[in-house]
Amino acid sequence: MPNITLPPLEIVYKDLFVLQPFYRMTRQWFMENEYTDTKGDPAMESAMEVLYWYRIGTHVNANEREVRIWWRTLKSGVNVGTAGSVFYKHHIDIDWNVINMVDREIMREGKKEKVQFGELRVLIKPYLEVADVSKTFLIKYFDYWFRTRLIKKNLEENRKILYQDAYRLQGTMKRYLELKSFLPAEETFHEKFEFI
Repeated sequence: MPNITLPPLEIVYKDLFVLQPFYRMTRQWFMENEYTDTKGDPAMESAMEVLYWYRIGTHVNANEREVRIWWRTLKSGVNVGTAGSVFYKHHIDIDWNVINMVDREIMREGKKEKVQFGELRVLIKPYLEVADVSKTFLIKYFDYWFRTRLIKKNLEENRKILYQDAYRLQGTMKRYLELKSFLPAEETFHEKFEFI
């Protein structure tokens, strides 16, 4: 059975921000929600970041920078109600794209702090991976019936759980960037201009 893709979610933000705490906060969200990288590492050190591309200088401005980051995460065996099974794997892919990024200095609490200004685009692409049973000897003849009747309820529950996770991630990121969100407010432990 092919992967079941869900509609992607996008965040577009053009203002002042500090990229490093935002990056860490998002990674922390994945660890708190039991996502791992593609190799199964819960600390997400080995294979979560597929691409980190950093370019200094563009044809418009030599001081501008561009950053592209691709994250690939998964969650196996969601244990919620009747949806719990190792048969399903929840994937959330995140593509970061920061363009026209330049450093600026602001005054905050009487101190000069270095921040970034630019356009930040975060694309969240959730999809559900289901084991392919069409190659199993006996089940391959009942594949259509298996998907549409037998596991349809579990598929819908897992799709709903994954979409809720993606929406919560988007809401957490929007709350960090102080954008409007359509979810109830959750407590965040990070500030927008949190300096390390």
